[in-house]
Amino acid sequence: MDPGEDDDVPLNEPTSVKPKVPDGVNAIHLGASRSGVEMEEEENAAIAGEDLTVLLQFPDKEVSVQMKMGHTVELLKLRAREAIDDMGAQLEMRLADNDQLMIDPLSLNDYPITGQKVVKVKVTPQ
Repeated sequence: MDPGEDDDVPLNEPTSVKPKVPDGVNAIHLGASRSGVEMEEEENAAIAGEDLTVLLQFPDKEVSVQMKMGHTVELLKLRAREAIDDMGAQLEMRLADNDQLMIDPLSLNDYPITGQKVVKVKVTPQ
């Protein structure tokens, strides 16, 4: 085929021609198709993990926030800053059950709280 031989054929136009199924092959119906957005949302939900209620225990009050097990400590600290209305606050967080320090790059999955629906976290302003 010469390089310029099919230049008059449009490349991006849809065709009405359906592919022919070879004889003896049954087509399988896979159900309603999902959009890419729906598939991405399902994947993100699976990555985020189970729902988790975190009770943030400040020195002067306790605040409940909804999280997912796959969320990061950094996001949890953001929720804590929102709760005290101080977005610049430097906070230290520790699991109330065992006093384990919670550090930013980790996710909640990295702590021994798997399977719990409610977790208490001590929050100390620095």
